[in-house]
Amino acid sequence: MGSPDKPGSQANNAYGNATQNITQSGDIVLDSPEEAERRAKHNRFVRTGIALGLAVAVTVGFVVFQIERESKTSNDLARSGPELKSNLAASQVSAYIEGGIDGEEYDGTVKNAARTKVTDLHGPHIDITLGNIANGTSLVTKASVTFNRFQSLESCAAVGGELIVSANYQFKIPDDQQPVPPAKPFTLTKSISYEVTANKHDRLMLTVGLPTVPDGNSPWLGVVDVVLEHDGGQQLKIGPIALVDSGANSEFYPAGDKWKIPDKPADGCIDGNIKLVSEVLKTPNLVVSREVAGLDRALRNFKASPTGQPRADVPSPFAPNPTKNPPTGQSLDDEPSAPAPVDPNVYTLL
Repeated sequence: MGSPDKPGSQANNAYGNATQNITQSGDIVLDSPEEAERRAKHNRFVRTGIALGLAVAVTVGFVVFQIERESKTSNDLARSGPELKSNLAASQVSAYIEGGIDGEEYDGTVKNAARTKVTDLHGPHIDITLGNIANGTSLVTKASVTFNRFQSLESCAAVGGELIVSANYQFKIPDDQQPVPPAKPFTLTKSISYEVTANKHDRLMLTVGLPTVPDGNSPWLGVVDVVLEHDGGQQLKIGPIALVDSGANSEFYPAGDKWKIPDKPADGCIDGNIKLVSEVLKTPNLVVSREVAGLDRALRNFKASPTGQPRADVPSPFAPNPTKNPPTGQSLDDEPSAPAPVDPNVYTLL
């Protein structure tokens, strides 16, 4: 016994060009060719509409996702703020001798001598203008001063006494680093906390010198590099810089941009100091302190005209303790000082 035919669409030519369709319920539906075409178009339209609807739904979902993500990012930025960065740089560097250093003085010949506190001691200062053109504060956490050269000038006069001055420099040169004979390079390091706010310029002052200076000591001459560590280990290198200190010799010391030189200096003293200063000034890209530049001029002027020293009727500046109170000094002669010969590779900032 055969199975009954499964209902479905069947074509029957008995009705001409019409199509006979048998539905699932067994009803017979006759479709003309025009009606069949309309039905096919309807079905295509429905399918296209469904596809477009799905595409629109996917697009809308993606846009909503993007908006939510950007909104979350905006909210996170609003809570945490924009990323802050610093940009530390040295915009100006100079060096000079200035007062304002505290310390003590005492008699070096007396054991456990009483110490007297003193203020306004004079010594080398390194003056650095730092710029931070950025949106974040820069924090300097460490400073290092490296002496590439450290040597005493020849005093040109033998003087001395019992007084010893102890100065509280920020960077104290240790006792085993004496400038006679010339010392090997060494570095002094100090932890500091110095902020340069965003889009500002600030001045950082560093003082450096021998912690104790016996009366009669000749000034020392040095060439240093400065390194500032900031913002998580970044390093800002500054220098080289030529420095000289006051010493404690009443016959040979700086007085502003002038120098007191003995009327009758020891043999070879002037030539020896000229040679030393000339070697220092040949350092490439050197920042020269005003006292070093003045020393170069004074030594060459003296060598050219030693009789140009202070005349008998002009009192020469005198400082029993130049370290404590350098005098203002005065010109060695009535003629304008000749410019110091400077190597073209030397960068001088006075």
